[in-house]
Parts: sequence; C-alpha cells; structure tokens
Amino acid sequence: MINGLIALIIALIIVGIICGLVVWLIRAAPFIPEPFKSWAEYLVYVVAVLVILAKALPLIGVAI
Repeated sequence: MINGLIALIIALIIVGIICGLVVWLIRAAPFIPEPFKSWAEYLVYVVAVLVILAKALPLIGVAI
C-alpha cells in the first residue's frame, strides 16, 4: 500500500510539472488566438486529471 502511495505521489509530481509547462507554453504562444488558448488549457487540465485518476483508481481496487 505504501509503495502504491509513493508511486501516486511521484505520478502527481511528474504530471503536475508537465501540465504546468504545457499550460505555460500555451499562454506564451503568440500564434494561438485567445478563445483557443482557454480551450487548450482546459484540455490539458482534463487530460492531467484523467491520467491521475487512471493511476489512483487501481489503488482502491477499481479495475479500468
């Protein structure tokens, strides 16, 4: 159980760093129009949450 929690914390850190970098790149991109920037940010957040859920659900016994 502890090994799974440690793996989840590592996954949270890695996904958080990658998500933060991608959102920063999206916000800094001058060639993306404003409405699409917000949609792209939301898409990055949704993908990050889905990745974390896919990692966390097996810890509580839910098979994907």
